[in-house]
Amino acid sequence: MPGSWQYQPYLTTYDSFIFYNAIGEHPDYFYRPIAVAKQVVNGTNYRFMTIAEPEQSDLTPHFAIVEIYQPLEGRAHAAKITPV
Repeated sequence: MPGSWQYQPYLTTYDSFIFYNAIGEHPDYFYRPIAVAKQVVNGTNYRFMTIAEPEQSDLTPHFAIVEIYQPLEGRAHAAKITPV
């Protein structure tokens, strides 16, 4: 149903494609997605539950929600990263 969030406890190949193309590279953490929720509106909103693995030894791993927006036309982009 359009507008409602649909939780999915696994990722499809397409979900992984959207995630890694939108997230790009970050200097401090590598984000590894483990689950996703989707909302179809004018495009698709994604909320990925991720494990944030530190790139540097002085940082600690944690979970994070990565929000990604995929417009109807154009590239997906990360809108927000929230540590949990």
